[in-house]
Amino acid sequence: MLRAFSPSVVLSICLLALQWTASTSFSQGQSSGRRPAQFRTEVDQVVLYSTVYDQDRNLVSGLQKEEFTIYEDKVEQAITYFGQDDVPSTVGIVIDSSGSMRDKFDLVTDATHLFLSMNNHENELFFISFKGEVRLEEDFTQDVEDIYDALDNVIVSGGTALYDAIHLAVEKAAEGSELKKSVVIFTDGEDKDSYYSHEELLEKVEESDVQLYIVSFLDKDLPTSGGFFGIFKSAREKIQQAIRVIPENTGGEAFFPDKIEELNEIFRSIAYELRHQYRLAYISSNPVKDGTWRRTDIVLKDAQQRGFKVRAKKGYFAKKDTP
Repeated sequence: MLRAFSPSVVLSICLLALQWTASTSFSQGQSSGRRPAQFRTEVDQVVLYSTVYDQDRNLVSGLQKEEFTIYEDKVEQAITYFGQDDVPSTVGIVIDSSGSMRDKFDLVTDATHLFLSMNNHENELFFISFKGEVRLEEDFTQDVEDIYDALDNVIVSGGTALYDAIHLAVEKAAEGSELKKSVVIFTDGEDKDSYYSHEELLEKVEESDVQLYIVSFLDKDLPTSGGFFGIFKSAREKIQQAIRVIPENTGGEAFFPDKIEELNEIFRSIAYELRHQYRLAYISSNPVKDGTWRRTDIVLKDAQQRGFKVRAKKGYFAKKDTP
């Protein structure tokens, strides 16, 4: 049975008017230089982070509250907060350090440096490496130099415990002090050494409130043929599918570059996205906290006609009240 975790964020109703004035748009927050308000009191609000992009995969900024509609289990919800905020976040970096990474690790390190060069300086960071086992290389820090130093000390060797690494990263991110939580993972192979199964990992991810981004540069020698007449998935397709579904419902994404040189652009795009997402909040019209899964959908006005697509977390568990 799933444990009931919730992405509900406790925000202050009495200060909502102030919060709305302080940071109703990304541009206002940028011009004022103030940190977007994040309040905690007694009323549960569901907070969703949404990415909007066009048919050329460019991020779309400047949209207004009136263009968005939120549904919970197909019931429209009243949006209580809207903004395109660069809020401080808890961000985890997870890097494959298995033996097959020897000729790639420097390039991955460079891409990580690029990602962190675009980091909000108020972000809370941590770094995990994995091979046959998983290691927390750097605990929570706001100093990117701590992450760089830890990267420099990683020893490349061994197998690939990808699922265990993501499982630990989700747990670690959940302990972070910031309300928004994201993890960026790089791997170059399929999982072979994890204690946790794929199904157990999916369960863990689903009950969390962590956005996942996975960059997977798979071995070029993996078979791409689907057998007779191509009616079965190839080994490469099976691995891609297993990885793709992990971030699918978190509001994040999986990337499968054909060339290792594409890493810089992918890491840059993730960093930019994390700082330009729409933040929407609502108080559920269903007050019963019964531990059930609630599906959430964000609908953008005239999205199809404008060639826009929306990516966001697909739901949450309504955490049961503690007696």
